Amino acid sequence: MLNFFIQTQLEKRRDYAVYFFEPGSDSAFSEKVRKLHKSDPATDQHAGERETSTLLYLRPDLVKMDSAKNPSGENLKRLPLSNLYTAIWWYANYPNHYAGEGAKATRELGQVITEHTIESLVKALKAAKTDTKTLQLQNEFFDRVDKLKK
Repeated sequence: MLNFFIQTQLEKRRDYAVYFFEPGSDSAFSEKVRKLHKSDPATDQHAGERETSTLLYLRPDLVKMDSAKNPSGENLKRLPLSNLYTAIWWYANYPNHYAGEGAKATRELGQVITEHTIESLVKALKAAKTDTKTLQLQNEFFDRVDKLKK
């Protein structure tokens, strides 16, 4: 939805640009995560190993590791509808409201993820602060749209 929201900013001319940040990945970071990650990355979603590790690093006082295995975070696949999306899809797959293996989380993995995210955000903020091209192209786009209206 956030990508869609960004696109909607072209609905009308604006004197500002909206940026959406997603931390990138590089080979060194990916290798560190691969070495530390203990569960299947394909099933590591909400409250799984990565998110739980991040909380173990940032706020260990909020993590109850004794509850991380029970109940299961396995995808139960209770709604076998191909190519269809419903409002109940998450509950159908994950009735316990988490997906993955939070019990395999470590503070060390959380530190690697968090520090990489912070470094990526700092770089992104610096790039956004010095960016002049986005507004230039955005104005060019609307100038062309205005010419078509005439």
